[in-house]
Amino acid sequence: MFNIDIRFDEVSIVSVEKEDIFEIQNWINKQEGFNKKDGLNYGIVDFHERYLEYYISEGEYFLKVLCGSRLIGIIKGRIEFKNPNEVWIMCYLIENKLQNDKISTSIINEFLKHLYENYSICNFYALSSSNNQEMLKLWKNNGFDIIRVTSNFLEVNSEDKDILILKKIIQDQ
Repeated sequence: MFNIDIRFDEVSIVSVEKEDIFEIQNWINKQEGFNKKDGLNYGIVDFHERYLEYYISEGEYFLKVLCGSRLIGIIKGRIEFKNPNEVWIMCYLIENKLQNDKISTSIINEFLKHLYENYSICNFYALSSSNNQEMLKLWKNNGFDIIRVTSNFLEVNSEDKDILILKKIIQDQ
């Protein structure tokens, strides 16, 4: 488990605790667009397993994004300390109505900035389903470029989907 605590404006990006799992599960289930677009159908068992993966793994992070005290998103991934260090953003979910809002970009930028400034991480990778054009646009608008396409990686509604790997490098500022 890799603890993260980032606060800016009214937004907090903080590590998920065990007692947050039910709230996150309910929040995702209310976000209809996630389930339809990406075939996300998380049951509470899966969520508990994801939490346990994060909790026992040294480089895993699982974050909730709050605006005030209201849950508006989650970020999950891993940090690999090697030469050079890298961050993998495996899952970034934000309320549908906020996906094209500047707050979504601010969340990404503050997250990357925190890891760059505190841990000297400059290589960032994100995953996106090829059919999720809104998320792909968000990553591209934040300086990420597609570096790899993995064909038939996901099965959604009995249909194979490609996964895209995007990368952003932060240079010395």
